Amino acid sequence: MTDKPTLCKRCAERLGLESDDGGMCEICGNVLERTELIDSIGPDFEYETFNVGIVMPDSAIEREAALVRENRLTGVRSFKTEFNKEIRAALSSRLGKRPDMESPDVTFEINFVKNRVFYNIKPMTIYGRYCKFSREIPQTKWHCTSCRGRGCKKCNFSGKMYPTSVEEIVAGPILEATRGRESRFHGAGREDIDVRMLGDGRPFVIEIINPKARSIDLREVEEKVNMDDRVSISGLEFCDKSLVEHLKNTKFKKTYNAHIDKKLTKEEISILESELAVEIEQRTPIRVSHRRSDKIRKRKVYKVIGKDNRTTELEIYCDGGLYIKELISGDEGRTIPSAASLLKKQLTCCKLDVLKIHYDHFR
Repeated sequence: MTDKPTLCKRCAERLGLESDDGGMCEICGNVLERTELIDSIGPDFEYETFNVGIVMPDSAIEREAALVRENRLTGVRSFKTEFNKEIRAALSSRLGKRPDMESPDVTFEINFVKNRVFYNIKPMTIYGRYCKFSREIPQTKWHCTSCRGRGCKKCNFSGKMYPTSVEEIVAGPILEATRGRESRFHGAGREDIDVRMLGDGRPFVIEIINPKARSIDLREVEEKVNMDDRVSISGLEFCDKSLVEHLKNTKFKKTYNAHIDKKLTKEEISILESELAVEIEQRTPIRVSHRRSDKIRKRKVYKVIGKDNRTTELEIYCDGGLYIKELISGDEGRTIPSAASLLKKQLTCCKLDVLKIHYDHFR
């Protein structure tokens, strides 16, 4: 190795070092003078903002760091930083798009190791609310428990436990409009398959992976989804992905309508209205113990209103995360108190509806 490193003109000027003339630059491999990959960038999808990243061999990065240490250089911008800046300016001029280093619609990854450009497209996130009128579809797609989505005789080679879901009904028209690759559905909690979601609906965010179109008509999407009488959606709007974390980490109060399998007397209804509106200690229900950790949860019931119909109905306003079916049955003593324990009789919640998700401060 000579005393002087072999550097291209631009790397030598950037580092302020003398260089041997000719040969392959020890740092950038002369990529600063190559334009074929940059010239190939011309996406066929919709975007307004972009950023640039480059991938270089580790040896190049290590060699640059070594030269900086050996020559005690300070205030030197790395070749990646310098090159990114130049590419952003050139692409902005050629493509007519705006650089955005915080949250771009697409990042052009110029990979000089694999000698190709990758398009990393930012997912689209859309907020809305859904109602579910069927007692036969889940919120999200369930993979077959036998084949785990691969397809088998048990699932009729569909890979799914149920033919469709709220997620699939909602995602279909959105994926068609955005030409996205796939979707991810995030709800503010979930209801059981046999529970209806009524009222003004449950908040959700749907995430579209690799969308090719971004300027879509959300009202038109709503109309297409609402053609399916099992589900309706409303209030679609574009949102930030941070809303997903809010959905997942916030416990919203809820109002339910629980149908009890027995007709209760007015006195029994009065007991539940006065004595069930307390803090409930609820051990993980038997029916979900195979997929939920076994622990005791404390949730509060704020109000109970009885309705004397052919079967008794209870309107229950409570904390999110309370299992209502077990609040009625007691779940073999795992929920204390329960409607069954207070009335000292066996009770079953035969039908359940969510009437409202209370999220006044959600938006």
